Amino acid sequence: MPTHASNDSVFSGYNVFLQSKDGVQDATHGPSKCDFYLDRIIKPERNDIGMLISVIDAEIPYSFYNVSQASGNNSLTINGVTYSLTDRNYNAYNVMDAFNDQFVTAGLNITMTFSDTTNKFTLVSTATPPTSFTIDSTTMVKELGAPNLPQSGTGYTSKNVANLAGTSSIYIQSSNMLLNNINSFGKTFNVLSKCLVNTSPSSFIYYQPSQPQYFQLNNALNFINIEMRNDSGEFVQFNGCEWSLTISIEFFRKREDYINSKWLMDYPGAKTVEEPAKEGAPEE
Repeated sequence: MPTHASNDSVFSGYNVFLQSKDGVQDATHGPSKCDFYLDRIIKPERNDIGMLISVIDAEIPYSFYNVSQASGNNSLTINGVTYSLTDRNYNAYNVMDAFNDQFVTAGLNITMTFSDTTNKFTLVSTATPPTSFTIDSTTMVKELGAPNLPQSGTGYTSKNVANLAGTSSIYIQSSNMLLNNINSFGKTFNVLSKCLVNTSPSSFIYYQPSQPQYFQLNNALNFINIEMRNDSGEFVQFNGCEWSLTISIEFFRKREDYINSKWLMDYPGAKTVEEPAKEGAPEE
């Protein structure tokens, strides 16, 4: 019997319980990219039956950092020299202290400060007299609030406020599922669910929607690929921690469009063949 209201077929749906530790993990991205090879192919039993798919729950560890080399947001280049932060969770003052320590070690006469009134970073020359320097680029555009680089002078204050909130959402997606979802550019986006990061680091993100959203799956599955990506489309770095989730599979009866030919024939002007006039009927 059907197991969900979306299922109007005679075939019962079922759940697929996935744990990243049981999947084949990517050598570079670890549990953020897993393939699960199945003993049988997941497909409809008949050609007139389609498949629906949904992620109905997930437990995702908040073990990733807001600044890391893997996320590509940990460096600042000044006068052609790149200064990089080590992977960890930073607040604004941690960022300021870490860069200042590197500036001192490198003999760079520049100091970084942070204002908790404006929430902006400032870099100033500490030489006497102040000397000009060039901020060439940064991979921390969002974190430092600096989208307008390069900039040269004896001082620079970030254009935007600092944003060290980190990833706000985790996108559960699959490269081998043909879905009809699209992103903000109107391009095909094989995302099954968007999980809000609504907890603190070193805890679990529990995803369980009150009303699961089912999507039509346009292909059979002989394996399941699951990828966890952040807001920027980068793979989430779980630093050795594992996740689990449940995929729900349901079935539906395919319906074909049809034209009500009787209605068309009854519609005024639809007749193309003129009927012969009856005898004795007045001509128009």
